[in-house]
Amino acid sequence: MMETENQQIGNQIKPKTTILCSICDLAFTPSEQKTLICTNCIINQTDITIGITKEGIVNYCRFCHRYLRPPWTLCERESKELLSICLKRLRGLNKVKIIDAAFVYTEPSSKRIKVKLTIQKEVLNNTNMQQTFICEFLEHYQQCEDCKKEFTPHTWGAAVQVRQRVDHKKTFFYLEQLLLKYNANDKVLKIEQVDDGLDFFYKSRSHANRLVEYLSTILPIRVKQSKQLVSHDASSNLFNYKYVYAVDLPKVCKDDLVILPQKLCKELGGVGRVQLCYKLTTIIHLIDPLSMKCSDLSIEAFSLYENEIEVYNLKTHQHEFTVVDVERIHTRNLNESYISSSQNAFLPKLTKVTIIRESNNYVPITVKSHLGDILKTGQVAIGYDLTQLTIESLEDISNYPECILVKRQINKEARKLRIFKLKRLEAQNVMEEEGGERKRNQQKKQNDQEEQFEEFLDDVEKDKEMRKNINLYRDEEKIKKLNKEDLKKKQKKPVQQQKKDDDEWQDDDEDDIKLEDLMKDLNLEDKPELAEPVDEAQEEINQFITKLEKVTIEK
Repeated sequence: MMETENQQIGNQIKPKTTILCSICDLAFTPSEQKTLICTNCIINQTDITIGITKEGIVNYCRFCHRYLRPPWTLCERESKELLSICLKRLRGLNKVKIIDAAFVYTEPSSKRIKVKLTIQKEVLNNTNMQQTFICEFLEHYQQCEDCKKEFTPHTWGAAVQVRQRVDHKKTFFYLEQLLLKYNANDKVLKIEQVDDGLDFFYKSRSHANRLVEYLSTILPIRVKQSKQLVSHDASSNLFNYKYVYAVDLPKVCKDDLVILPQKLCKELGGVGRVQLCYKLTTIIHLIDPLSMKCSDLSIEAFSLYENEIEVYNLKTHQHEFTVVDVERIHTRNLNESYISSSQNAFLPKLTKVTIIRESNNYVPITVKSHLGDILKTGQVAIGYDLTQLTIESLEDISNYPECILVKRQINKEARKLRIFKLKRLEAQNVMEEEGGERKRNQQKKQNDQEEQFEEFLDDVEKDKEMRKNINLYRDEEKIKKLNKEDLKKKQKKPVQQQKKDDDEWQDDDEDDIKLEDLMKDLNLEDKPELAEPVDEAQEEINQFITKLEKVTIEK
C-alpha cells in the first residue's frame, strides 16, 4: 500500500511518498532507505558481528607473569596493555569501527578473560548500526624463552660472582638498590644468594661484562676472570666456553673503624692511624676522628696493605653515648691551612660534643664529631669506645680519641611510623635444600639478615645523600595506620626563608622522608616493547587504545 504526503519546500509543495514495511507494517519513506524494509527491521535482521571471532587464546607464562604479544610483555589483568593484546587476537575488526571496549570481571582462577566490545558499521544507504557483544579468551599456560633457560641446566654462558667477606650485608643492600634503580640486572637469567655475596647468571659474556663495568663505576672492586671449556667442534674449530667473573669487594664498609699501618699513613700524607670509613664509592673515604680531615684510599693501595689493615664493624663493637651538649666549631677558630683544605668535606658540620657513657660512671667527655647537623642535646649516639675495645695495635699508637661517634640512634618504636619501603631482588638461596643443622643455621642467618635490613632502612631514613641513589616507594598500609598528627609531620612544610645566622642549626625533621618524596608502587620489571609492523586493523586498534582514558570493569 502506498500513501502520498505533501511536503512544503519554500513556496513549492513537493509530494512525499511513504510505504508500509513488509515486516512490521510501519510507514516509512522508501526514498531514504531505497528498500522495502524500514530502518528498525534492517537493524533487527542484520548482524554486523558476522566475520568477527568471538573466542581466542592468550599465551601466559605463570612464572614471570607475562603475556605473549609478541614479544613477551609484563602486564596485569584488566589493564590497557592486556586489552591491546586481546583485541589483536580478534579477526575482522578492520571492517568495523570500535566504539568502546571494557573488561567483564572474571575470577583469575577461571583462566578466562572476557571483553565487552561495542562496534559500529554502515549497513545500507548511510544507515549506521551499533552492536555490543562479548568475546572470551582462554589463558593458555606456556613458558617464555627466559624461563625455559632458567629451568634448563647448562644454559647460562657467563656468571658474575660478587663477594665481600664480612659479617654483615650493608654493602649488598645498597648495591641491590642501585641495580634496581638503574635497571642494571635486566638481562640476568637468575640470581643466587650465598653466604658471602650474590651470583648473577647471564646468557652471554657481553651481558656479564656490562654488569662488571657498572660495578666498577660505583664500588671499589677487584676482578678475576676464568673460563671453562664446555664443548668444541674439531671439524669447524668452534669452541664453547663458560666464563666466570670473580668480583671481590674490600672488607671495609660504611661506618667501620679502620686501623692503618704506619707506612700507609705516610703515603696518605701523614694521617692518623685510627680512621673512620664514612663513605664507599670507587674509592674508600676515610675521616680522621682527631683532626677531622678526610683522606681517600684507593683499591690498589688497600690491596697492597690488605693483610696489615685492621677493620672493626659497628654492629659488633658499638656502644651507646648520651649527648649532653653540642657546641659548633666556627671557622674563625681554625687555622687557614685547615680551612683551605679541599679534602675537608665536613667543615660546616664540625662540633664539640659532650657525652656521657655508662661504662665510665657517667663522667662527661668532650670529643670532636662530624655529626653537627644530626646530633642534639638529649639524644643517644652510637659509636666506638676505644677504651673498651681489645685492640693490640692501639698500644703502639700514642694519640687517638677515647670515643668516636658514628651516627644517631633511631628508636625501634619510630620504625612503626616509617612510610616508605624498598624493592628487593628475587634471589634464590642455594642453602634452602640442605637439611638438619644446616637448616637451623640458615634460619638464624635469615633472621639476622632481616634485622640488618631494618638497620639499613634506618640509615636510608636519616642519610639524605644515600637517598639520592635509591628509589623510595609509598607503604600504603603503614600510611593508613598513621593518625592525623603523625601524618602531618610526614608532609612537607611551606618554603621558609633560609637562615642567615650560622649559629642556628636546621630542624631535625627537615631531612626526614616526606610523602611528597615517595614514588607509587610501580612494577620495575616492565621492559620496553620492540616496534613491530602492523596492518590497518592493528593501527586502528592502537589508536583506540591510546584514546581510551579509562577501562571500566563490570562485575
